[in-house]
Amino acid sequence: MGDDLDARFELEQARAEAGGGEARQARQRRLGRWTARERLDHLLDPGTFVEIGRHRRHEHADLHAQLAANRPPGDGVICGFGAIDGQTVAVCTYDPTVLRGAVGSAGAQKRCQLLERATRRRLPVITIADSNGARIAEGVHAIVSWGEVMEWTVRHREVAPHLTLVPGLCVGAAAYDAELADFTAMVAGASFMFLTGPAVTTTVTGEEVGIDALGGSTLHAHTTGSCHAIVENESDALDWARAILSYTHHPLLPCEDDPERATPKLRKVIPSAPRRAYDGRKVLRQLFDEGSLLELSPDYAGSLMTYFGRLGGRSVAIMASQTMVRGGCLDIESSRKGAEFLRYAQTHGLPVLTIVDTPGYLPGLAQEAGGVLREGARLIRAYTRLTVPTISVTLRKSYGGANVMATAADLRLALPLAEIAPMGADAAARVALGPDVEGEDPEVRESFRAQWRAQHGDAWLAAERGFFDAIVHPDTLRADLHRALERLA
Repeated sequence: MGDDLDARFELEQARAEAGGGEARQARQRRLGRWTARERLDHLLDPGTFVEIGRHRRHEHADLHAQLAANRPPGDGVICGFGAIDGQTVAVCTYDPTVLRGAVGSAGAQKRCQLLERATRRRLPVITIADSNGARIAEGVHAIVSWGEVMEWTVRHREVAPHLTLVPGLCVGAAAYDAELADFTAMVAGASFMFLTGPAVTTTVTGEEVGIDALGGSTLHAHTTGSCHAIVENESDALDWARAILSYTHHPLLPCEDDPERATPKLRKVIPSAPRRAYDGRKVLRQLFDEGSLLELSPDYAGSLMTYFGRLGGRSVAIMASQTMVRGGCLDIESSRKGAEFLRYAQTHGLPVLTIVDTPGYLPGLAQEAGGVLREGARLIRAYTRLTVPTISVTLRKSYGGANVMATAADLRLALPLAEIAPMGADAAARVALGPDVEGEDPEVRESFRAQWRAQHGDAWLAAERGFFDAIVHPDTLRADLHRALERLA
């Protein structure tokens, strides 16, 4: 009896490890990709993975010959708990060697169990999505199960971080699931994410489109905003996930970078001329702990930068104007980007620091017709719902509808050259005087502009009227922010 028990145990364990079989796993490695279990081994602290549903199999062999021939333990979905830097996380990876990673009802049920337990315990979830989506051979069984997966994904996202890594194909239902995550990373040249693949797209619409144009990492990083980071390889994707979680796992760390150090270089970085562009990243490098900045979606909606960082060792969420892109104007995409980022900061208790230098919203027919009012209101709602500590710093200007970035804060700081106004002097002259008078009488125009600046362009006057809580010196801005954050936090 003992020998039979040992033999069966070893057989079932080997089957579970094999996934879709040694041949398919060997092909995965030839493509330069890790197997599903190798991905977990590289992601988690050694020896910490505890699997759930390891021997679960699908029950639909009668529906299709392909299903009858493929009933491996685990059903192509590996779920469980492990540790990253000592902190417990829930993980799920789809196995592309089992029916090309297509997930059926058994695998989806495992994922729902994982999400339910992670939600109850408020554990982060990391999904490694290399999947053809729903297993269509299972028909309605797969559809119903995937609906439950998405419902649990939405619920979980409200209580703990939810990350998706896409090292290969992510199609259909799996792509929807990835879009529901807080943040998604893709591998350059190897990751593709779409609802409908090129073959079906051509059949239905007649469009001839390549896989990269349809759903490659460049498209999602630059155009759709669905990709928050493009990485070079799978190892970098796992490092990126660890880095993201570190800001919530370890909200306060020892700081070797003096939080009180002076920032005299800001005077050289920030031009006094309000229209002259400069790199906002240089400002952030002066203000926050050295080596602590992690940018999200750097190629999408570039006029508004979103970062995680640390100030005096404390994790913070940072939104900052980038005047090198459209002068720092907000628009449809940047409003959407900012609102989602603020939602994450609020959900996970990260203080929000907003670095403001914006001439307002980008005007134009495309913006108005595209719904800039709707997305701008979404950003306003996100700011007003914040209960975490919030600090804003206006560097040079804050105009018009973008003023929410400067005003929706517990503490509103400004540099001495800062302006806060309904609009800039040039636009105000055109609105007040009309295009004819403005163009024909330069003296009238210049007189109006001077008066406008005197009323709205003086930071000290704005502070007198309560629009700013304090005017701070650029040389001490890091120290001032650190002290304010210590008190508010």
